[in-house]
Amino acid sequence: MKWVRGLGLAAAIGAAAAFVQAQPSAAQSYNWTGLYFGGHVGGAWSSSTAQDALAPFGGYFTTGLGDTFKFDSSGVAGGGQLGYQLQFGRWVLGAEVAGTWADLHDRHTSPFFPTDRVEMRINPILTATARLGYAWDRWLAYVKGGYAGTDLEMRALDTVAGVSLNYNDHWVSGYTVGAGIEYALYDGVRIGLDYSYIDLQTERLIAGTTLGTPERFDTTGDIHTVSARINFQLGRPEPRYEPLK
Repeated sequence: MKWVRGLGLAAAIGAAAAFVQAQPSAAQSYNWTGLYFGGHVGGAWSSSTAQDALAPFGGYFTTGLGDTFKFDSSGVAGGGQLGYQLQFGRWVLGAEVAGTWADLHDRHTSPFFPTDRVEMRINPILTATARLGYAWDRWLAYVKGGYAGTDLEMRALDTVAGVSLNYNDHWVSGYTVGAGIEYALYDGVRIGLDYSYIDLQTERLIAGTTLGTPERFDTTGDIHTVSARINFQLGRPEPRYEPLK
């Protein structure tokens, strides 16, 4: 199952991050508690489908009920995030909202009619997640999970007859899981690496064509993102001091 693969990859990244070790010393212990904001940039890739759901014989762009268009795309992704964390000993609990702009776009000739061009576009992506982390002084490894949603747009055009699926898009919701690691480069300035897997639930897209007839497609898909991050922490508490070990 695709969500198992995404969860497995997130768990692997989280496990690898857990090997990070801070050197024991009498120096200050970084405190991760506080509000933060920042930006991220990296890459994203997606796989999505649109299945004809117009009974009993399908729509203008397909040959019959059950025909499916498949789309695969990748590209640069970037955006911003805002969150809050609270540290208890070495454990760090937090919540974060993030917006990512990734123009994931795939277009190809219909496998059913050679004069038809079909395309799908995904952008932007919004997430709201809870985070659980484990800190070693200035290092923090974490796992996360929560809500994800994106704007999905599908278009179709018969390049000979001029029949087109009207411009349409719809908001698709789902869930996300992921993992990452951060390092406090300076007091209040952190850099890191983050991975997210997003599973989009099935949504029915209903739109008219230039012929006036409706089209219905059941859309679904998944998205992977990997990004480098920088965060700026606000209102950080005074550092704690630990004895030599």
